[in-house]
Amino acid sequence: MLATIFLLAPLLAQSDFNREASARDYVQFLVLQLDQWTATLPRDYNAALMQPPVDAGKLSDSAKSGASDLRAAIAHLNKLSNSKDLLTSTQFRSGFTKAIAAADQVNQAMGSQRFPAALQSDWDQVRTNLNNLARIYKVETLAVLEPPASAKGGRVQKADATPAPAGGLTGYIVDQQCATRGKGMWVNAACVARCIREGDKVVLVTEEGKVFQIANPDKIDTDSYGQKVTIQGKTSGDTIAVESLKS
Repeated sequence: MLATIFLLAPLLAQSDFNREASARDYVQFLVLQLDQWTATLPRDYNAALMQPPVDAGKLSDSAKSGASDLRAAIAHLNKLSNSKDLLTSTQFRSGFTKAIAAADQVNQAMGSQRFPAALQSDWDQVRTNLNNLARIYKVETLAVLEPPASAKGGRVQKADATPAPAGGLTGYIVDQQCATRGKGMWVNAACVARCIREGDKVVLVTEEGKVFQIANPDKIDTDSYGQKVTIQGKTSGDTIAVESLKS
């Protein structure tokens, strides 16, 4: 028995090391994507502030400078992301806390006013990656806020839950982490199952890479992991409540 334990010890140590290395690679991947996605964010955001229907006069100075502040914070994180102690680095975590604070200002602004649809779509991706990092570093995540749909009679109306598009939403059932890693990971059912067992959330990712949170994950059978499916249900922003699912 002792001999067996000694033989297994190096393998267990290697397994732990690989898990840590994989987590570090994932953080670096998220930061790299954020660095790419925020490259033009200040330009697009600031341009939107200068024209209707956005009313910059109703935004705080922090909200107006939020995109530029976030871009600077992400660029700084990108420089720190090669650190070997990335997962425990207080410097990186402090920098990320600043990034989330700036992002919250942008998030609040885009949830209160009608920014261009393309910019809103880009922001959904940025927010998803920031929230993935927030869960890793145990920082409060950004709320998923719906922008005003329209203004009638002087009252701003928010979008309610609506039926999924005709034919339903089609995509792959994966875990939150694998959803951002490309199609090769979307169809890796064994990896998806393992990540979900270890506590990651189950999501739907479309062919275009759009990630939808699932409001009632108990409706998702394990046989669907890594499979392309069509979900019928009601959507609210980037969340869908499953009513039926078919492969």
